[in-house]
Amino acid sequence: MRYKKQKINEKSSPKEYCSWAELVLLTKVVAAKIKGSDKKYDVILGITNGGIIPARLMALELDVNHIQFIPVRNKKLHFGEMPILTTDTNYLVVDEIYDTGQTFSKVKHALQDFDCDYAFLLGRFNDSDDNGMCNITTFIGKILHHDKWIVFPWEQKTSS
Repeated sequence: MRYKKQKINEKSSPKEYCSWAELVLLTKVVAAKIKGSDKKYDVILGITNGGIIPARLMALELDVNHIQFIPVRNKKLHFGEMPILTTDTNYLVVDEIYDTGQTFSKVKHALQDFDCDYAFLLGRFNDSDDNGMCNITTFIGKILHHDKWIVFPWEQKTSS
């Protein structure tokens, strides 16, 4: 009998809190990997909602002055709100976490005609997955080896 791994979710999974300091450190780690690759980008594309703040931090680290957003809400890509992209531009798509790969797959498919690399602060991979990342340049700050739900600083309510 095979043990079926339970899906990680916000309500029932144990939580791990990511601090602002860790977020900044992960951004610097990813940026250092990008700088080491000698890749240059014209535009940062942040995936909403989780990629908004990492996109801004990454733009600062990489000295990229143009940020646009890929409209993803409730795991759905809103094509009618997509920015106008061009084939002569180098894009870096930024998100806070590669978790199940669902968002990544939708965005990758929508951007397949453009020159895009991908950056994630955190990544969670299943050994049996190819993660849909074959032949795609991807930069990841830290690989997670646990089944905890990650809570980012912007997801935490501030105390009054």
